[in-house]
Amino acid sequence: MSIKKWLEKNTRELNGEVIAITGGTGGLGRECVKILSQLNAEIILLDRNLEKGNSLIKEIKKLNPLCKISQIPIDLGVVDSLKNGINQIKLLPRLDTLILNAGVFRAEGKNGEYREEFITNFVSSFYLANSVVPLLKKSRYAKIVCVGSIAYRLAKLNFDDLDYQKSGKQIDIYGNSKRLLMASLSWLSKLNKDINFCLVHPGVTPTNITRHFNKVVRGIIKLPMKVFFNSPKKSSLCVIKGLFDNTMPFEQWIGPKHFDVWGMPSKKSLKGITEDECQKAFNLAIEMCGNLI
Repeated sequence: MSIKKWLEKNTRELNGEVIAITGGTGGLGRECVKILSQLNAEIILLDRNLEKGNSLIKEIKKLNPLCKISQIPIDLGVVDSLKNGINQIKLLPRLDTLILNAGVFRAEGKNGEYREEFITNFVSSFYLANSVVPLLKKSRYAKIVCVGSIAYRLAKLNFDDLDYQKSGKQIDIYGNSKRLLMASLSWLSKLNKDINFCLVHPGVTPTNITRHFNKVVRGIIKLPMKVFFNSPKKSSLCVIKGLFDNTMPFEQWIGPKHFDVWGMPSKKSLKGITEDECQKAFNLAIEMCGNLI
């Protein structure tokens, strides 16, 4: 099925629904924003790079001159930026959907004593979602879409090494941060049943997240990534599907149909994350937000 036909079958006009998205200027997020503009959503970019945001806004305006699109600067790796951004979001008259799309695979620095990936992918993203719950609850379309990763299978909650500084390869570190976000937001959704929730993952796709790989590795994987895996545009359909479908906490997620890496979006069982782990991850998130933010 072509992307155009899939969109016609699986989406509807959003007619001004206000959708905020983190990481909207990157490969996957950028494709999501383009589709959202075609569906006539009002889009708010939550990104740290204002220059890229302005460039994307101009691009969207060319595609759909009537599209309402703006940006609120938020750097998930910087506490003051995160707080300032959330304060601006709280002043919005309306917010219907929050898409947590942003993520970093490798970061050189730390935020306090923890890896930046751990703070950005997990703690700050959770804090953002939890902070806007009251605003979302005012909307009859209230929705949180969490973009997870199949890399979660490579990690497990370890209170003795929360951000895998003592152990783990880079993919394990990334997978751990995504696992914690997926688990904590699943419990958050259980506590807020009047907010719809969808957990999605894009599979494997050639986005700018691979910029952190060394040049040799990037050169080796560039062609296979393009040939064997979904394009960012096709992968973005999993996120778009999340706008129009819900998943059961601890039980389901939406991702590529074939082997979780290729094909059109399909709802599948979420394996290996228990309800007990989700509650522990949520409690950890609340504690860390109180300590770090």
